[in-house]
Amino acid sequence: MEIFSTLDTLQSFLLQFGIWTPLAFFILQLLQIIIAPIPGGTVGLVGGALFGTFEGFLLSATGTLLGSTIVFVLAKRFGRPFVLKFVSPELVEKYDHIKESKLNIVLFLIFIFPLFPDDMLCFVAGLSTMPLKTFVIIVLLARTPSVFINTMIGAGIMDDTPTQFIVALVIYIVLIAVLYFNRKRLDDFISHNKIDSEKLPDSKKNDKEL
Repeated sequence: MEIFSTLDTLQSFLLQFGIWTPLAFFILQLLQIIIAPIPGGTVGLVGGALFGTFEGFLLSATGTLLGSTIVFVLAKRFGRPFVLKFVSPELVEKYDHIKESKLNIVLFLIFIFPLFPDDMLCFVAGLSTMPLKTFVIIVLLARTPSVFINTMIGAGIMDDTPTQFIVALVIYIVLIAVLYFNRKRLDDFISHNKIDSEKLPDSKKNDKEL
């Protein structure tokens, strides 16, 4: 999509809305959770560049929370056939049917570290028995920090404030480094805490076969 090719093109697109630019950005941030081709990282950076750290973070965090919640609720309502329209079967298979006692931890870790398909996993989380309240709390605690870092980087680029930009970038790099050196441990933790398909309730087995 051409408008997402660079930060400048996306910024110019949003500025066309004039006084409605904050609303247009909020809607775009919400939609990028649901529509995979929209790059969330780019949208977040532009939010910081356009509105500054505070307002950009507020708009991005609210849009991310609402978009994640909508996806989770839709997945719960319409089930696996609906989720498979948006998420690859391989991704669903990898992250579905994690033990309830460990699901909160797994989702928190996936959300807080960069490079995971966070938006797609909101769909998969909706297939679990996790309550909406718990999901919202995890999103607030784990997705919000990455939104803030992204906004800081964008604001630092636009405002030409190297200190803010460098601090945010260092935090981001540290998170990537931690993930890099612990990725196998995390993957093993996830695989060891999946429920064996033979132990699934019949309703879940049937759902899995759809």
